[in-house]
Amino acid sequence: MTSSVLSTLAEYFRDVFRGARSLFGSFMTALPYLLNVNSGDLRKEVTEQYPDPVSSKTADDLPPRTRGLLFNDIDRCSACRECEWVCPVHCIEVETQSVPADAKVWVSKFDIDFAKCIFCGLCVEVCQPASLIHTKQFEGSVYDVRDLKKSFGRGPIGEDQRRKWARAQALDEGREDPKRGEWPS
Repeated sequence: MTSSVLSTLAEYFRDVFRGARSLFGSFMTALPYLLNVNSGDLRKEVTEQYPDPVSSKTADDLPPRTRGLLFNDIDRCSACRECEWVCPVHCIEVETQSVPADAKVWVSKFDIDFAKCIFCGLCVEVCQPASLIHTKQFEGSVYDVRDLKKSFGRGPIGEDQRRKWARAQALDEGREDPKRGEWPS
């Protein structure tokens, strides 16, 4: 019984000694920083405040092939859906609506979910009309994850657009006077 008490007591003092040695080592590491002793010999700090007003990154500081947030020029988009099919994480959704035969395709929905996007660039590579590009914008932080879904689509076709198409078709067929904007009598 006395040998077990002695071994327990010895183990206790060994643990106290190891803890005191670790605490002393921590103090010796932090002491030069706290007292600003030999500041020339200390390592430089690696933590950088964000945004640092002196050395913060701007679009001009970034490399030329930077893959920032995606942007789609909807006027150039042909709605071929190649970007949607090639995306490995399925973060792009494209929907089209039927339009008159001579009008360009109407892209009603072109959504990119940046919460899913891995910025691989495959969608940009397959985009034939080059409407989808990587911008130099790299800060896309938001408070709500639902705000990371950006929409580039035109929305559903409205009555105003249908009237424009009907008028353009009437002009092409010669049923409307282009000077007066009225139907000929």
